[in-house]
Amino acid sequence: MDNELNYNNIEDLINNISSNYKILEETIDIELQREFFESSQKIDIKKEERAISELIDDMNMESINNNDKKTIIQKLAMMDSVEAFRALENYSKHAPSELKDWTILALQQSQMILQSSLLDEQQVFISTGLGGKNDKLRYFLIFPFNSPGEVNSIQQTTLEKELKFFMEQYGSDFEEIEFYDDFATTLALIPLKADIQSMIKDLLNECNQYGNFLSDNIIITNIKRFNSEEIQKIIKKSEGHTENGNLKNMK
Repeated sequence: MDNELNYNNIEDLINNISSNYKILEETIDIELQREFFESSQKIDIKKEERAISELIDDMNMESINNNDKKTIIQKLAMMDSVEAFRALENYSKHAPSELKDWTILALQQSQMILQSSLLDEQQVFISTGLGGKNDKLRYFLIFPFNSPGEVNSIQQTTLEKELKFFMEQYGSDFEEIEFYDDFATTLALIPLKADIQSMIKDLLNECNQYGNFLSDNIIITNIKRFNSEEIQKIIKKSEGHTENGNLKNMK
C-alpha cells in the first residue's frame, strides 16, 4: 500500500512469501485500509488500563461515538485474547455500516495475532482493495482495443472464450467481463504467485489471430474497480505507469 512500491517490488515480495499467509476476502476501500493500519501503529496497547471486558462493553455501547469505537475496536484487535476475538466476531455481525469494514479488518488482525501466538510463527496478512479468496487475489483487468468502436461480436466472443480458457490453465477463476467501445474489462481471481504476465501474453497471442484487435498495453490492478471515465484517463497515460504500486501496464 506504499505509493513508492512499484510492481516489481510487489512481485518480489509475493514470491518470497511463505505458505503461512491469509488473504482478506472482502472488498474494502484501500484508503480505509490505509487509515486502519496507520492509526493502529499509533496505539500502544501496553498503556491500556481498561480490562478486555470493559473495552467490549464500550464497543457495544450505543452512546459512544464512532471515532472512539474505532480506537476501541483496534485495541481489542491487538490483544492476544480469544475473548477479544469472539467479541469482535460477534460485533461484526451487527456493526453499523460505517464501522462494518473497520471491524472486519480488526477481526482479521485479531485472528492473525492469535494464530501467531498459538503456532509460534509469524503470520502474513495480505489485503488489497479488491479482496480475494483462499490463495487468490482479485484483479481488475483492462483490455484496450487497437481500433476503438470496431471490435465485432466474433472478436468479443473470442476474448471471453480465451479468457476463460487461459484463466483455467493458470489456475485462475474468471468472474465477469464487460465490453465498451474502446476497451473491455474483466474481474478474475488469480493465484498469488501466478505468472500473470505470461498468462496475458499467451492470451493476446491467441486472440490477436482474429484481427489484431487487442492492444498489447493491458492494464491490471487490485486497487479498485475503475469506472469508464477513469479507465479512459488511465489508457491515455504513458506506458509503464504505476499507481499505488498495484497498477501496471502489462506490455
